[in-house]
Amino acid sequence: MTIWLLQLVLVIGLCNVCGRAAERLGQCAVVGEIAAGLLLGPSLFGSIAPDFYDVLFGPRAPSGMAQLGEVGLVLLMFQVGLHMDFGVTLRGRRWRVPVAIAAGGLFVPAAIGMIVAVVSKGTLASDAPSLRYVLFCGVALAVSAVPVMARIVDDLRLGAMAGARHAMSAAMLTDALGWMLLAVIASLSRGPGWAFARMLVSMLVYLALSALLVRFVVRPTLERLASTAHAARDRLAVMFCFVMASALATSMIGFHSAFGALAAALFVRRVPGVAKDWHDSIEGFVKLVLMPVFFAHAGLHASIGTIDDSTSWLWFGVFFAGGFVGKFGGSYLGARATGLAPHDAMLVGSLMNTRGLMELIVLSIGLQMQILPARVYTILVVFALVTTALTAPLVRFMLRMQSRSTRAISVAGK
Repeated sequence: MTIWLLQLVLVIGLCNVCGRAAERLGQCAVVGEIAAGLLLGPSLFGSIAPDFYDVLFGPRAPSGMAQLGEVGLVLLMFQVGLHMDFGVTLRGRRWRVPVAIAAGGLFVPAAIGMIVAVVSKGTLASDAPSLRYVLFCGVALAVSAVPVMARIVDDLRLGAMAGARHAMSAAMLTDALGWMLLAVIASLSRGPGWAFARMLVSMLVYLALSALLVRFVVRPTLERLASTAHAARDRLAVMFCFVMASALATSMIGFHSAFGALAAALFVRRVPGVAKDWHDSIEGFVKLVLMPVFFAHAGLHASIGTIDDSTSWLWFGVFFAGGFVGKFGGSYLGARATGLAPHDAMLVGSLMNTRGLMELIVLSIGLQMQILPARVYTILVVFALVTTALTAPLVRFMLRMQSRSTRAISVAGK
């Protein structure tokens, strides 16, 4: 128990310090928190103090961090799902712009990721299952991170700009499609043919039963508890049980527990007061404790020592170039195809390269399903950190370029 508490103190403290340091450097806190996870891993902490590292995080250390990280992943996915509002995104004729951006921002980097995976498999992942590895690399390069993007938009006061609004909507669609593809990849792990079909049918049955359960049991219960003396506490207890049961159900079907948490959020997000109860009572704990634990757990599996040769760093450069250029270019082309001005389309392309938390969640699932070898996992974790860190500076650069262009046009008009 003492070791586990020491792990928790170290993780929360370092993630908080690195998060504040990142904010002072003009970055989002999540960039520093991801970096803290890497610092706690074998690459730095394990090299500086190997004996102490082995006691705290080695194979013989208590497994409480892994279990708490799993709970954190489930609650993080539920939290992400509560903020997915597709009704606003797809309402009226506004759906064309975010759908075009999402299509370009998903399929172009996914295609590049799959091509890179095919070419690199013999060098980086010779023992990995071919189809799942190729598909997974495509998804890994295609996802965006809505929570981190929202933080950047808020910090830079971009909410009134059309490009920022379209990027947020497109990122939600991209992530939804990405999670669907990831669910298909997870189902492939059970084998081809009837096993694959049985999992998909089981998932559809589960979703139908969940919809009925929410409509006739969960929602009426939450509405009835709203008038009780301890309304928030009782409603949160019901929600927590529903989320964990949903995560357990998808895990038993053969999908990852994260899919169940996301589905649970999409089913209950429109129940009045649910999002507010969660925000007031649980969200702070998730951000303060569970997110740092998740970042640390992800960092413990990433070792920079696995990419210590020129070939590995060359492949990192290929993944980075393919993911960054594919995401920016695909999103830019999608935005321009719908008539967005060049500067708005460039803002969209810059914001869509935000990966952060969502990328780590995807990579952690890939590692748990034994699709990604340790070296590829580390390459993609560093890729997620670098692309996320570049987003805010790139957006600021785009805004300065736009401001100079506007001033130049104004002066020429005079």
